[in-house]
Amino acid sequence: MDALTSVLCLLLGSALPLLGLYFVIRRGVRQLQVATAYGDVARSLASTSTRAASRCRASRRAALVGRRGDGGHGPDRRMACWGVLDPERPLGLGLLIRRRGLSERLYRRARGVKVQAVDAELERLVEISGDEPERVRELLDERVREVLGLILTRWRDLVVTDQSVRIYLSQLLSRTPDLRDLVYGMRTLAAEISAARRRIGPPTALAARAPGWERLGERLGLQVEAAFPGVAGEVDGRTVRVTPVRTVDGGYAAELRIGLRAHRRTGLRLRPQIEPDGYWSVGQDIQVGDEPFDQAFVVKGDDPGGRGSCSGRRCARG
Repeated sequence: MDALTSVLCLLLGSALPLLGLYFVIRRGVRQLQVATAYGDVARSLASTSTRAASRCRASRRAALVGRRGDGGHGPDRRMACWGVLDPERPLGLGLLIRRRGLSERLYRRARGVKVQAVDAELERLVEISGDEPERVRELLDERVREVLGLILTRWRDLVVTDQSVRIYLSQLLSRTPDLRDLVYGMRTLAAEISAARRRIGPPTALAARAPGWERLGERLGLQVEAAFPGVAGEVDGRTVRVTPVRTVDGGYAAELRIGLRAHRRTGLRLRPQIEPDGYWSVGQDIQVGDEPFDQAFVVKGDDPGGRGSCSGRRCARG
């Protein structure tokens, strides 16, 4: 019995280090597979790839697939894996489509009026809300419902809002075909939703403002987008777009976007610093060495230390 116990102890003592080594190697191999998949998809989209997150411009829509903070600050900050792609324009309908039973931890937002889906199968899978049920039902035309159904058969944790199409993932995708299918699915859904949105009228609360947008478009030489309503076009070689967006208090604001002239892409993102914990709250952050500036703004880029990165207040002026 003592001999058997000794043998078992020997085997167990040998197995534990080997098991630990196996998990270390497995994790390392998976990280390489993830990096390869993201690099392949980024190159196919002519986009940029940064570590385990791929950011790109897909048909003029910003896309990201990777691991991001999902609430909390500092040591309490939680991380989640998700893919997100913006529609061509904010919809302005107070739309929320989310899988039934989706954890509130993953996505929490005040809901509007509950909307009953036209399709019984879709009604079983998701809950829908918006400001005006009739307009939301018009938005969910046959093609949009078809694409929604196809995505939900594979990517269950789906959230669609006025601002984005999001798919939550259990972990980063390590196979190129899976990642490519995810990006393609989000692009297709965002494109179909944008096309459907252009075919319906503006929210009732904004319909009376349409003549004002027409006068603004005529004065600036911009195209009027009556469905939102808004204006878009080009001024002095820069793309310009003004679109109504829903606000958290239930009203509307105007989102103004002005594009830069042709330049080498650096992945620059600059926004006010609003989180309480600075570095802890924002992940990869470029500190420029000017304390008042660093405290006031969050600066991110694809190559923080390279020639394409910003320095000092030149970021704000560029």
